[in-house]
Amino acid sequence: MTDDSNSVKRRAVFFVGGFDPKSPEAFYTRMDRENGRFEELWGANVERAELTSQDSDIFRCRFDSSGEDLGHKWSTQTDFNFMTLDDIVLKDFARPLPIRFWRYLKTFLDYVFSGTAFRFVGLAWRFSLYFFYPAIASLACLFGSYWLASLVAGLGFSAAPILAIAVFAAALLFCYHYVLNHKHVLHLMDLWSFSREYLHQKRPDMDDKLNRMADRIFEAAASGDYDEILTIGHSTGGALILDASARVYERHPEFAALNNNLTVLTVGSTALKIGIHPAGGWFRQRLERLFSQTPTRWIEYQSVLDIINFYRTVPSELMGFATSMQQPMITKRLQIKRMVSPEVYRRMRRHYFRIHYQFVFGNTRKYLYDFPAFCFGPARLTWRVLSVDRHRSENPFTDNLSGIKEDNK
Repeated sequence: MTDDSNSVKRRAVFFVGGFDPKSPEAFYTRMDRENGRFEELWGANVERAELTSQDSDIFRCRFDSSGEDLGHKWSTQTDFNFMTLDDIVLKDFARPLPIRFWRYLKTFLDYVFSGTAFRFVGLAWRFSLYFFYPAIASLACLFGSYWLASLVAGLGFSAAPILAIAVFAAALLFCYHYVLNHKHVLHLMDLWSFSREYLHQKRPDMDDKLNRMADRIFEAAASGDYDEILTIGHSTGGALILDASARVYERHPEFAALNNNLTVLTVGSTALKIGIHPAGGWFRQRLERLFSQTPTRWIEYQSVLDIINFYRTVPSELMGFATSMQQPMITKRLQIKRMVSPEVYRRMRRHYFRIHYQFVFGNTRKYLYDFPAFCFGPARLTWRVLSVDRHRSENPFTDNLSGIKEDNK
């Protein structure tokens, strides 16, 4: 077992997920399912208390976890805070279709003409596919519909032009229902449009949420009740949780003397879509102040199998403040294939969003990365990460087991 300085009796977690309309009830139901995998894999027990609302956007559940590891019994209490984005996402989804396309067109041109889209290609070409996919799919639908209509118009009979218009409209309608919706194209258009508006500081609804999240984080740090505070962001939430964490120091300067138990964890993060854009200077400066003026630690996990992250990058270096950080950033690479059984992997390997969400799901195989163990296990995250570096341990609780290949070479 870890020594007492690295064990956690009480932990606070503040989590922001991706641009997804997931209600707090649905989120915590999913956590119960994934915790079931954690319990089965490690012989742990995780009990969830009743869901409570901290305010209109932040919901808290208390989890009591316990188990036995190499003869040592442990118990940890975690206050897990989840910030909802469903109101923002559903509001964007509800916009009229022409407006959704117009917002996305502005976003696409912004990222292309600023040169950011081409930096995506140079830094993480697989992620650039994620950026270009909505544009390619939309153009394919448009030109495919036009091609079908042209074939009909070329038939030569008198009603062919009218029929061609009808075919064009019908093909577009088909594309809308079975391609743009079912293949996530419209969802990703809205995601990128939201990202651009947030980048240009034109989302006051998001600012309000992040400010309130920052205040809740400060309250946790100031209370002195927690051995560890984790602020965690997945996907687009990687940028949002970094911003929320930085706003804590911006809104409460006294936080610098309180936060040596705080670690920011970004997993499957797309934060660099904000951080490397020329208009993201405010974002880079805010993060630099946090990490240069406070001992806050930043850890990021990446995977080559997931196209929705910036694999083999060091975000703090690309944003220009790596040398000023009090605690150097830690980037780790993991193999999602080794987190799940062969049967599970065969089912998920061609489903890119399912792979992307494995970062926040429970494992079915013992592995150095285990999201529920990070949130509900008895050891500090920083200790686990550094312990793996020292001993290449596969156990999320101790450094006494060995036999797993280190992925971060």
